[in-house]
Amino acid sequence: MSKFEDRDFVCKHMMLRKIDLVNTIHEKNLKTVEDIQDETNAATICGSCYDDLSDILEEELKKGK
Repeated sequence: MSKFEDRDFVCKHMMLRKIDLVNTIHEKNLKTVEDIQDETNAATICGSCYDDLSDILEEELKKGK
């Protein structure tokens, strides 16, 4: 389970909150962290949120929305 609440910043460099990432995952039908990076540029500057993106993606894919 993700350690982030919906309004928490996950990628501070790109100013992306968890809810922004979740919405993008579902709206764009993203399946990989690389898809998220291509769409949002999250985890492309310092990379420190890469594992968090992976956790959020896994959580959302398990929901099957």
